[in-house]
Amino acid sequence: MEIVGMVAVAVVAVAVVAAVVVGLRSIPDMRRYLRIRRM
Repeated sequence: MEIVGMVAVAVVAVAVVAAVVVGLRSIPDMRRYLRIRRM
C-alpha cells in the first residue's frame, strides 16, 4: 500500500505543477485581454 500512496502523491504533485505552469502562462494573456476590453 505504501507504493500506491507514493504513486498517488506523485500524480497529485504533477497535476499541481501542471496547473501552476498553465496559470503562469495564461496570466499575461488575461492582462492583455483585459487591457483590450477596456479600450
